[in-house]
Amino acid sequence: MTERKRRPHNELKDAMRTYLAGLDGGHASTATIKEAVEPKVGSAPASSYRSALQDQRYFERVSRGVFRLREERAFDV
Repeated sequence: MTERKRRPHNELKDAMRTYLAGLDGGHASTATIKEAVEPKVGSAPASSYRSALQDQRYFERVSRGVFRLREERAFDV
């Protein structure tokens, strides 16, 4: 029986954040993000990308299947 190897926590999400940060506020489709990140983190199901992109702390949906990095907001303390 082959044991499934788990990916390190947030590895995929961190790689996607790095890629989108390099676009300087630009946006990319889920397929484009997967294509750019896959050589760095290895193969992952499309559902893993979609799931990670749902984290609204980091990603903002521009349109169906298109995301950008959420702008960091300054909080007044």
